[in-house]
Amino acid sequence: MAAGAALLFAVVLGCAIGAGELLGLAERPDGSTGVDQSITSWLVSHRTDGLTAVARVSATLGSNKVLGPLVAVVAIALIVRGRPFLAAVLIVAWAGSIGLYDLTKAVVGRMRPPASIALTTAQNTSFPSGHATQSLATWATLVAICAALWPRSRAPVTIAAACLVAAIGWSRVYLGVHWATDVVCGWAIATAWIAGGSRLVARA
Repeated sequence: MAAGAALLFAVVLGCAIGAGELLGLAERPDGSTGVDQSITSWLVSHRTDGLTAVARVSATLGSNKVLGPLVAVVAIALIVRGRPFLAAVLIVAWAGSIGLYDLTKAVVGRMRPPASIALTTAQNTSFPSGHATQSLATWATLVAICAALWPRSRAPVTIAAACLVAAIGWSRVYLGVHWATDVVCGWAIATAWIAGGSRLVARA
């Protein structure tokens, strides 16, 4: 199981870095693509105080400040309930997603949008969006855990999680700290990580 997870991590990381390098071939000097620039310009031109408040809250919900404690609390609750394996799966899903985007950022080194349009601060490089990557990986795993423990909850928690993940991704572009392709690729990385992990769990 551990060897399979390590191999999966390496494969997803390699694909993520490859995608980032290929994306670089279409980038402009400021780090954007034509699609990125169009989306960002439209969002910036349609900013309102209300949307900005929603974006800030959404971004916070996809940050380590929220996801870290959430994962810890849920993992402890699962262990207390006699479900240590599910707790381990959640921790690996979350921590693995962080490792994937951190390493990819370090290698790809994509520029963030201009600081003049940013409504919040952001560290490191732009590709992929860490918020998008870890939020999808974490919330998707939580949905799977809820469905395993309470099968009837699958539909409502899936819808709620999907809306939250979408809001988090939107917020990063709206706030001017990521390009749209950073978010989309972050979702793709998380999807590959979780999909591959689910297959490993099914075989365990």
